Amino acid sequence: MRTTVDIPDDLYRQAKSEAALQGRRLRDIVEEGLRSILGLPVGAPMATRVAFPLHRSRHPGTLSAADVTQGHDDALLEEDANFGKLV
Repeated sequence: MRTTVDIPDDLYRQAKSEAALQGRRLRDIVEEGLRSILGLPVGAPMATRVAFPLHRSRHPGTLSAADVTQGHDDALLEEDANFGKLV
């Protein structure tokens, strides 16, 4: 929700400076302060959503979760078998 709040200039400058020093937005600093005063949990700010590229398969539906797990297990077994060997 958006709202307008009047903040004294010196307080605004200090808060803006602190936010910049922490690499955060002023909005996050204000929210954290309000949550703290109200006794609400102060959590980490929500992460920014990242869009990952999608790659279409030439053979859709041919790879299952079990196949992925088996491949991972095989790689771990091979790594264990080769541990300490010079290549």
